[in-house]
Amino acid sequence: MESIVLYAVGLFQVWFTPYAKVEESFNLQACHDLLYHGVNLTKYDHFEFPGVVPRTFLGALPVALLSSPILHVFHPSKPVMQICVRSSLWTLSFLAWLYLKRTISALHGRDTSVWFTVVSIVQFHVVFYMGRTLPNVFALMLVMLAYSFWMQNRPKVVISLLSFSTIVFRGDTAVLFAPILITMLAMRQISLLATIASGILSTIIALATTILVDSYFWQRWLWPEGEVLWFNTVLNKSHEWGTYPFHWYFASALPRIMLATALLVPLGATSLGTVLSGSKNVRGMFEALRTTTFVDGPTCQYFIPVLVYVFLFSFLPHKELRFVLNAVPILNFVAAVGVTKLWRNRTKSFWPLVLALGCLCATLAGSVVFSLASHANYPGGVAFHRLHKLGASFEHTPKTVHLDVASAMTGVSRFGEQYPAWTYLKTEGLNASADFATVDYVLTADPWHPSKQEFEVVDTVDAFDRVDAGRLAIVQKPHIYILQRKPSQV
Repeated sequence: MESIVLYAVGLFQVWFTPYAKVEESFNLQACHDLLYHGVNLTKYDHFEFPGVVPRTFLGALPVALLSSPILHVFHPSKPVMQICVRSSLWTLSFLAWLYLKRTISALHGRDTSVWFTVVSIVQFHVVFYMGRTLPNVFALMLVMLAYSFWMQNRPKVVISLLSFSTIVFRGDTAVLFAPILITMLAMRQISLLATIASGILSTIIALATTILVDSYFWQRWLWPEGEVLWFNTVLNKSHEWGTYPFHWYFASALPRIMLATALLVPLGATSLGTVLSGSKNVRGMFEALRTTTFVDGPTCQYFIPVLVYVFLFSFLPHKELRFVLNAVPILNFVAAVGVTKLWRNRTKSFWPLVLALGCLCATLAGSVVFSLASHANYPGGVAFHRLHKLGASFEHTPKTVHLDVASAMTGVSRFGEQYPAWTYLKTEGLNASADFATVDYVLTADPWHPSKQEFEVVDTVDAFDRVDAGRLAIVQKPHIYILQRKPSQV
């Protein structure tokens, strides 16, 4: 039952915030092209807008395959189809999460798996991202499966999954792979020879798969993630996207992801959970701490390698919250173990459990704020949708729409192009009125657009600016302007 609630929450997030930002654009456009153009590669978006580095199609392929029956049977509109595509991605992510949950239930108890689900439900970021077409999300699916097999003591499968994730989706999965592999070797779960053999075989299969498939779609021989690694490491270009200090993941990213559930992690990683719930007073608690092993070994064998992963990842200057999503399933597992300790001893001491439930409620409240803020953070997508409503009477009339960078980065996608008779332009560097001589509509973040003499603002889309804690409100400000050519200029 609790798993169904989580699945419903994920579907709600997809519906509530249906648009995608630029980081998600490649896989989303790839799904669009696979669904609407099939083998006609000449119409694929990535040839016109290849991006800074190439990306693999191996993530978009299963998502498009799962979504295609909806398109061919029900023929929904393109915006609805975008929601269907993201729902398919969420479903695949959820199935990987569900397998991890069932593994936790089998090995650590049904109650632990229930609390694992509750912790996942009240948080925002992981559920939100699991339905978004990011390379990190495809990697996260394999990582969650790898965690499951790690708990089942099946190291060869772990090596295969993490190797495939590293080679195909995110090269930085290797930073997680290393401490997990060292842990498995140290605990004699696998021999060094078997590790090398499994690693080589998995790498060959992953490389062959991505090179063959992606070379077909890109129409040149390439290893996409290899080019990404070259760009980010050898050329050291990743810092151009912004940098954060070493402590940022521990001091900002993970606290935002976990919110108050972070307070439950020490209860699972140590004996604090058992001691708190089993002691009737402070004196008894300190007595128990002196006679109890402080570290929870069965939990820390998973917790410590993940902490090492985040620590190692912190050395990379370019940081984003989504880069450490791989750590969250294990952190949630450890938090769930902590709550389970309190739950099992609730008859001895009830107040620690009440405080833990308070942490869960506080996290849920924070997640509601995050959801509302994210909903208001895709003005380009909202403006694109409104534009088609405004121009509905010209659906079959040839019109030209220009989309500026801000619009394209905040929600515009091929799925939003609803009218085949219209032409959509993303040409950059247009600065003079003459550049817009053939344009009928403009989506722009600039109210003082160079073509303002010939165009008029017909709508304005507000977007997230900040959270007003005093009024408990999401503050928005104008972000995207919809311009239409003045009647006298038509």
